[in-house]
Amino acid sequence: MNWNQVVTIARREYKTTVRRKAFLFTAIGTPLYFGLVMFISIGPGVKERLSTLKEFTSLAVVDSSGLYTNAPSEIQTDLALEAPQLGAPMPSQMVRTRVEFYPDQPAAEKALRAGTVSQVLVIPADYLERGALRRYARASNMFSNADRRPIATWLVQGMVGQQLDSTRTARIARPTMGLDLYSLDRNGQFELKDDKREIVDFMLPFAFAMLLGLSITVGGQYLLQGVSEEKESRILESLLCNITPEELLGGKLLGLGAAGLTLVAIWLAMGIPVFTTGALLVKPTLPAGIAFIALAYFMLAYLFYGSLMTGIGAMTNNMREAQQFGVWFSFLNFAPMIAMTLILARPGSPLAIGLSLFPPTAATAMMLRLMAPSSVVPAWQVALSLALLFGAAWFALRFSARVFRIGLLMYGKTPSLPEILRWVGQK
Repeated sequence: MNWNQVVTIARREYKTTVRRKAFLFTAIGTPLYFGLVMFISIGPGVKERLSTLKEFTSLAVVDSSGLYTNAPSEIQTDLALEAPQLGAPMPSQMVRTRVEFYPDQPAAEKALRAGTVSQVLVIPADYLERGALRRYARASNMFSNADRRPIATWLVQGMVGQQLDSTRTARIARPTMGLDLYSLDRNGQFELKDDKREIVDFMLPFAFAMLLGLSITVGGQYLLQGVSEEKESRILESLLCNITPEELLGGKLLGLGAAGLTLVAIWLAMGIPVFTTGALLVKPTLPAGIAFIALAYFMLAYLFYGSLMTGIGAMTNNMREAQQFGVWFSFLNFAPMIAMTLILARPGSPLAIGLSLFPPTAATAMMLRLMAPSSVVPAWQVALSLALLFGAAWFALRFSARVFRIGLLMYGKTPSLPEILRWVGQK
């Protein structure tokens, strides 16, 4: 193999890729898109919760138990206690919900339909024994059940308020308000798990895994697209007059791999202000050598997926066919994101360990495990995962090189599986 030819091809592939408008759009647009998605997911959720409480202005009660004859006629809810404390503390803002008693359920439902009351609460005669309640509303918000908290507070106050003062009644209604949870971090020290910490504990693993997965997938798609377009346009016939298939394959892998690393560098640069702000708020602890581990996973996973995508591009006849086959392999790279909540909650579970050792899912799964809060991944598991991924990448490269050598000049039909296996067996 002539390495001067390989470097020339790699330089050409890199320059051609990074000069495309699509590359610039991907580099800048992707972080902005995911930032917008996260903002839409978190910000409006909190706003919707507070709006639900503000709109809960009146409660109609039908009490058949007789327990709430002398219950309070008003529910007071402090919005500052209901909103996550992500930044500066929210000033106290009281929302008052009036409580109106109705003699029977039909009368209360009539008031609800007329819009006189916001909700109806029906307390049966055997509530004390069975705890069964019925609540009626004009509409149900599937994304917020914040209005249940004021009702729970009123039920407690109405039942025990005559025997206790207001301070104790409020504490009984919400006994865990003000409860701080401390858990061990990676250094064996106890750290406070508040709203800020929980969001960072989720966002850091998610961001690292998505960054790695996207860069690997984008690099693989560049290879798939490049080989398919050149094969479809018959440019490869001219190229192969001057270079060998192995030199072409090596140059494409190096050049487009460098383009993938450029994407990572741009995304990291764009994320520095956000990460710095988060670090000042909660001081996250990162695993030692995480940058080198992530780089190793990127290079090996890119070699694995890039080799597969190159082989697919060489076997298929057009870009549409190539994308249809390539999407199945790209999906494997993001498969751990489906089980993300389980991996972050139990990074030492058999599922998490299995996904981090299985080569197609190893990169993203191991990043989730390494970045999970309070997670300590044994060094031997990281070493074994990298070794298995290296072995898979090597076999994928050998497979792709043999398929690439024969499939580049085949046109007209996609080869069958027996034909592909026969190509692989040839030397």
